[in-house]
Amino acid sequence: MISNSSISVLFLCTANSARSLMAESIFRQFAGADFAVASAGTEPTQPEPAALAALKQLGVATEGLRSKAISDIEFNNYDYVISLCDRARTECQTLCGDQHFIAWDFPDPVTSKKTDAFRKTAHELSERIKMLLLILRKKSDRPQLFDAPHEFFKIMADPLRLQMILMLQHYGELCVCQFVDATEMSQPKVSRHLAQLREYGLLADRKNQRWVYYRINPALQDWMATIIKTTATYHASLIPQQVKDVDNGCV
Repeated sequence: MISNSSISVLFLCTANSARSLMAESIFRQFAGADFAVASAGTEPTQPEPAALAALKQLGVATEGLRSKAISDIEFNNYDYVISLCDRARTECQTLCGDQHFIAWDFPDPVTSKKTDAFRKTAHELSERIKMLLLILRKKSDRPQLFDAPHEFFKIMADPLRLQMILMLQHYGELCVCQFVDATEMSQPKVSRHLAQLREYGLLADRKNQRWVYYRINPALQDWMATIIKTTATYHASLIPQQVKDVDNGCV
């Protein structure tokens, strides 16, 4: 039973044997008592032994995991529904009412020929889920980008914010002083725009000694990430070709 005070998340894929089952277990491991989580599949089978092994290697508990059908799930009980494959997105998005629907598309490790497919999937799910939890834990009345397309396009419409996003797509990680040097904008203006991008959930950050580094939030919906990648590819002229090295006078 889901507590009325909990934020509840449902992960979906086709078989509920690997991706969504792994996501359920990882989310439960990282989340606290304020969250509830489950998973289901459009054509459920049974847990993949390799998926369970990958979770154990990651230090994630697997007790009680079982494959479940979406027909056994009451969608109205969940605040967020996250599909992990394109098929689940197509089949399940219309079933969601007022829930926030998030589309992630992870390659199926079951059909992969790579020996580390399950380990890689577990690691990538772990990274995305950590960032998702950071967003869900934020106490803010402002809409978040992962469930508000109009807000995504609104915030991307500012030329400076767009340029900084494209820079991060190209370089991966940058600090404030690198943005200031590359855009020739003032530090307060750059910091203000970075704060807005982070507040809306578009950016993640980390602190390393004196500097705070920004990167594109890996928990974004895949269609948003695709738009950013495509824009960076077709409008490379918006991206400065060089950025200052933080170890060479960046303060």
